[in-house]
Amino acid sequence: MISGVARFLINVEALNGVETVGNLNKHRTATIVLETSSGYMTTYVPAISGATVAHDYQVALVNIADRMKLPLSKTSRQYEFVKFSSEDILKEENITPPKNAKEARRFEVEIMLKDVVADIGGFMYAGKTPVRRTSRIKFGYMIPVAKEDVLASIDAQFHTRSSNTAEEGKQSIYNVEVASALYTLVFQLDEDLISVPSTVGDKVNGEEDLAKQRHDRTEAAIRALYCVLTGNFGGKRSRFLPSLELKSLIVTRTDFPFIPSPANRDDYIEDTIQRLQKAKKILEGNVAEAYVINNENHNIPQGLTMLSSVEELIETLLETL
Repeated sequence: MISGVARFLINVEALNGVETVGNLNKHRTATIVLETSSGYMTTYVPAISGATVAHDYQVALVNIADRMKLPLSKTSRQYEFVKFSSEDILKEENITPPKNAKEARRFEVEIMLKDVVADIGGFMYAGKTPVRRTSRIKFGYMIPVAKEDVLASIDAQFHTRSSNTAEEGKQSIYNVEVASALYTLVFQLDEDLISVPSTVGDKVNGEEDLAKQRHDRTEAAIRALYCVLTGNFGGKRSRFLPSLELKSLIVTRTDFPFIPSPANRDDYIEDTIQRLQKAKKILEGNVAEAYVINNENHNIPQGLTMLSSVEELIETLLETL
């Protein structure tokens, strides 16, 4: 299992808009709880949804899988991640819907063989016999670092479109909400479960082929993380390409369930290492590795694998395959 928590300093971004109210394009916000010296309080902060990050992760996965000659469905190649949710898509991909629960494993394996995105990103078929595969890649909402106060802001930028030739609407006025914050990102990749069916039942045809592709599929899943960790996600980038800098990060690789500590505290890396060793003992794990990028001068325990860049991180993770 590969899990990570990172801090990004992102200035003037409109990566996740949610609606248009009149001539205002609104930024997504979320309610968080802060612990202050006088107690707890709630506040609204700019946010970037996990779905936004996951979409661009899967776009990257499609591009990488295509170069690696891994299977992709027609809709995934078009960056439409509807994941075999309709009968029309099943017909297009020549997949027979399950008649009963006993056929669920056969159905899941056939879909995984057709599309690596459905294998790693999961899918939901809601027909007469529903079949669901949980995503092997997980992303949380990106929210600002939450201390006693939140270093984040949202403001509306005024813009106009003008035309000297149009008879009507010579000037169009609009406002776009942009945010700036020290954001946190949390993710988890269950790489041990890639190419492994999740539905119960006897072994079916095709599982051997999945096993043969497991190394390449896992490699593609790790390579796709590079695009997220270098800030290649979100919308409205054509005119609001943000100033983005990775400030710090810790990624763990374990053979037991584990997620690093939230990055709200400046000692989140040190706290993660302490928890990691205790979790290894409690869950009787054999693998408990940690990789750190530190551009914030955090206090880092001795003996950790220190990395200088996301590129070095991805190379290191690939070497563990």
